[in-house]
Parts: sequence; C-alpha cells; structure tokens
Amino acid sequence: MENNTNEVTRAEFITPVNEPDMPAKVAAKMEKEDEYDLVSSLLAAAEYQQTPDMTKEVEIRRNGRLYFTVHVHPVSEDDISLARKKASKYYENPQGKKLPRVRGELDSNLFNSWIIYLATAEEDREKIWGNSAIMKKFNLLKPVESINYLLIAGEKSQLIDLIFDISKLSDDEDEEEVEAEDYAKN
Repeated sequence: MENNTNEVTRAEFITPVNEPDMPAKVAAKMEKEDEYDLVSSLLAAAEYQQTPDMTKEVEIRRNGRLYFTVHVHPVSEDDISLARKKASKYYENPQGKKLPRVRGELDSNLFNSWIIYLATAEEDREKIWGNSAIMKKFNLLKPVESINYLLIAGEKSQLIDLIFDISKLSDDEDEEEVEAEDYAKN
C-alpha cells in the first residue's frame, strides 16, 4: 500500500509540459527560453553577410585559366540605396538653389560596379578591387573603379545575377512566364 501512496504523491508533483495547467514558474521559464531562442535567431538573421552559408565563392576564369577568386554575400536595401546614390548624377534644383539637389540619370555600369563592390567580402575588397598595383597602373582613385578593368561584361553580368539571387532580389522564371501570358492577352 505504501508504494501506491508514494506513486500518487510523486505524480502530483510531476507535471507534464504539455499540460494546460502547468505551474507558473515552469511556464515562465519556458517562455524565457523561447524568447532567448527568438533573440538569438534574430541576431543570427541580422548577421547574414558574415555567415559562410550565404557567402559564395566565385572564380574568374578565362579560357580555362584562373585569374582570381572573389567572395560575395547578399546585399541589403541600404547597400542598393548607396549604390544608386553613388551611380546617379545630381543637378541643381530648378526651383531654387536653397532646395535639395535633384537626382538625375543613373549610370547602370557604375551602379553594377557598386553592387559588386558592396557585396564583396571585406578582405577581398582590399586585396582585389583595392589592389595598389592595379590602382596605380590604371590611375584609379577609388577601388570600385577597378571592377571595370578586372571583369569583362559577361563576368560582371553573371556576378550581378548571382548577387541578386543570393539577396533574393531576382525574379522567378514562373512569374516572368505569367507576366508574358498576361501581356499577350491584354
């Protein structure tokens, strides 16, 4: 009989986690652990540019010869905005000089160079794009300018496509087909 009493007493103190009437301390501890998991997940998500699984290694090869390797990561909206700003021409505001300057045309070649530069890993920016021998040879003022000298048009285009893909900015093929069908119908 004594064994049954002990089992009943022990059962009263052990409360399964999935019970709706679990003790408040256990519920608070679980909530705190969930909050910690959320915070750590948010911090990990914010560091997407430094995570190895988001960084892609790209080899620049021509005719089977490896010239260099560059590591790129996704770009943020701030990076795209900065690239757009750096690649735009600005004009005086026609409504007055005291008003902010007006953004004019966008130099798409320079925009793409800035996107590549901003998506490049920091150590590769210095080692490749900011290489002092390249900067001196071509009389360049900024490392971003070296991209046009080191990459041919097709390589640059493929690199931009890769950066947009890993940044989740590229269109899906299915969406393009649907849009083409809708366009044909209209």
